[in-house]
Amino acid sequence: MQLDAAFYLRGVGFAAGGAVFWLMYFDLKDRLQPEPRKHLVASFVLGAMAAVASIIVYDAVERLGFGEPRRPGRDLFAYCVLVIGLIEEGFKFLVYALIVSRWRDFDERMDAVVYAAAVAIGYATMENLLFLPSLTWTEQLARSLSSPITHSLFAFLWGYGMGRARFDGLGRTSGFLLVAGLLALSMVLHGFYDYALLAWGASEITAVIALVLWLLLIAHTRRLMARSRAAAPGEQGPPAGV
Repeated sequence: MQLDAAFYLRGVGFAAGGAVFWLMYFDLKDRLQPEPRKHLVASFVLGAMAAVASIIVYDAVERLGFGEPRRPGRDLFAYCVLVIGLIEEGFKFLVYALIVSRWRDFDERMDAVVYAAAVAIGYATMENLLFLPSLTWTEQLARSLSSPITHSLFAFLWGYGMGRARFDGLGRTSGFLLVAGLLALSMVLHGFYDYALLAWGASEITAVIALVLWLLLIAHTRRLMARSRAAAPGEQGPPAGV
């Protein structure tokens, strides 16, 4: 029993450490006008709740006879995109759009990205905790570091779309189409990412997807930081880092 307790405590520690690290990373992106810590924590908790809801839906889908196919091919690809991508990005976006985006402090473009990341990190952390019994300690450590940023990068797409739609003066239809299109793109990319891992064990492909999204995230946050400094020329601070 002591070994079991140590195993779970270590896994929880890994998951918590990864969550704190990536939350700090995204929080520092918004250091000119940081968000209230209570809202970052609330976003994290909502993301964790979304992960629990996803597990319930996964179970229902499997009971209906649409479980994960065992062999690579068209069926597995469809499952990854239409089940995994749809459910996971859909639930993250749902709590973000219905609750987080309505907060009064959600008032600038950077907030759209930071809150989307906080939701995604909460989702990934709960997912890691739910998978804990089936993972070795090395897998726990790897997931605690990689899963939160991976989920955040997919969430960045629709978070970016929400920021553009709300703060760039887009019309209602244009804004809706932008957000819907980027949400659909995040679902497809998420599904393809998982398919590449499940079918091919293709770490190279998944690494390229993550790298491209990360570079887009860095470029976007740098641009927003520069815009914020231009709007407040007396505000000095260190340049936006990677």
